[in-house]
Amino acid sequence: MKRNVGPLDAKARVIVGVVAGLLAVLGAAGYVTIPLLSSVGLGIIGVVLVIEGAVRRCLLYRLLGIDRCPRPE
Repeated sequence: MKRNVGPLDAKARVIVGVVAGLLAVLGAAGYVTIPLLSSVGLGIIGVVLVIEGAVRRCLLYRLLGIDRCPRPE
């Protein structure tokens, strides 16, 4: 599968994924008031976003036919 996530989009995914992961950990530890099930969901979303940002591939983009990678000149 070819890359379909642009560099700016990839950086944003990694940042949002890390923030979601931190919120999940803080929620599970009881420092932030989030239900435990929501903490698990946030953790999964965070991991998925970090992986998608790192490999610059998004399955949803592929299914929708979206390509945000810059074209080589």
